[in-house]
Amino acid sequence: MMVHFAIADSAGRSAAVEYVNNKMIVTETPVLTNFYLAEGEKQGIGTQQSHERYDILMNQLEETSQMRMEDVRDALDSVSKDNFGEFESTEWSIVMNLSAGEARYYHRENYNQNYTFRLES
Repeated sequence: MMVHFAIADSAGRSAAVEYVNNKMIVTETPVLTNFYLAEGEKQGIGTQQSHERYDILMNQLEETSQMRMEDVRDALDSVSKDNFGEFESTEWSIVMNLSAGEARYYHRENYNQNYTFRLES
C-alpha cells in the first residue's frame, strides 16, 4: 500500500513525506499525486496516469505561480481520474490556503461540495 503525506507551512514551503523501508524521506514539492517521489528503490512507483497528472499540475503552477483556491480546485478537477478513463475515481483532493490556515477537502471528484477546515493561531 502506498502511503505518503503532503505537508505545507504558512511560509509557502511544501513537501511529500514518504516511507521507504521504514525510513521517513522528505521531498520538497508543491504537488503530490499517486506515485513515490522519494529517491531510492521506490522512486517513480505508481501508475502512468499519476505521473501524467503530476506533470500537468506542475506545468499549471509554472504558468500561474499564484492561484486562488478555486483555481487550484479546478486544476485538481482537470486531472482527476475520470479524465483518464480510470475505472476508479479520485478518492480525495485537498486545496490549502497556507496564509489563511484553511483547507478544503473534496471527496470522490465532487468538486461542487467541500468540507472546510480552519486552523486558528
